[in-house]
Amino acid sequence: MTNNALTNSFLVAILITTPCSVLASPIFGFNLISNGDAEAGTGSSDGSSVPSIPNWTTFGNFTVVQYGAPDFPSISGPGPLDRGNNFFAGGPSNASSSATQHIDVSSGAVSIDTGKVTFDLSGFFGGFSSQQDNAILTATFLDSSNLIINTASIGAVSNVDRGNITGLLFEHLNNFLPTGTRSIDLSLQMTRLQGSYNDGYADNLSLTLSPVPEPKTYVMLFAGLGLLGSMMRRNKLVQDVNRTKPITG
Repeated sequence: MTNNALTNSFLVAILITTPCSVLASPIFGFNLISNGDAEAGTGSSDGSSVPSIPNWTTFGNFTVVQYGAPDFPSISGPGPLDRGNNFFAGGPSNASSSATQHIDVSSGAVSIDTGKVTFDLSGFFGGFSSQQDNAILTATFLDSSNLIINTASIGAVSNVDRGNITGLLFEHLNNFLPTGTRSIDLSLQMTRLQGSYNDGYADNLSLTLSPVPEPKTYVMLFAGLGLLGSMMRRNKLVQDVNRTKPITG
C-alpha cells in the first residue's frame, strides 16, 4: 500500500469516528454574529447621524461611526489590530441605546444536549476619555419555547480600565453552552453616564460554538497516528530492501 493510500485510509477512519451531528451542523467553528465588525453599511463620519445597520435591530440612537472621526477612537489608538472602517457607538442625545440579533442554533441540538459544546463570546469595548460611558454585550440562551435558560455578558470596560484614553479593549468569555439551548439572543447595550453623547463603543464582536471531542476520539486519533507511522516505516523498509536486492540472471 502506498503512503498516499495509507493517509487516505487514516483520514477515512477519523471521519468515521467523528460524530455525524458535528460534521453536519453548520453552526460550529465560525462567528455566528452577522456584521459583528460594523463593516456592513456606511459609518457616520462625525457621529451625529444614525444610519441603518444591516443585520441588527436597533433601539434609540444606536449608530456606527468611522474610526478617525473627530473626538472618537482613532485608526491607531487602543482597539482591534485588524479594525475596519467602523465601530458601534451609543449615538447622539440619548442615555441608553441598543442593538439586538437573534441566532438559531437548533441544527446543533444533538451535540448541544450532550453538555459538551462550549461557547466563546468576545469583542472590543470602550469609551471616551475619562467619561464612564460603556458598552455591554449579553448573550441570552433560550430553549425551544424561547424560555431563558441562562445568560452571559462581557464588556463594561471603564475609563479606569482604559487609563482615561479614548479607545477599546478586548474582553473574552469561554464556558459550556447550556443544554437545551435552541437559540441565542444577543443584545449590545450602550449606556451614557456622563456628557451629552452616548460614548459606549464596541467592535469585532464574535460568538463561536465548539463541540468538545469525546476522550475516545483522542485515543483513536493517537492510536491511528501510531499505526499510520508504523505502517509507513514498514513500507519504507520494504522499499529499501527491494532497492538493495542484487539482480541475478
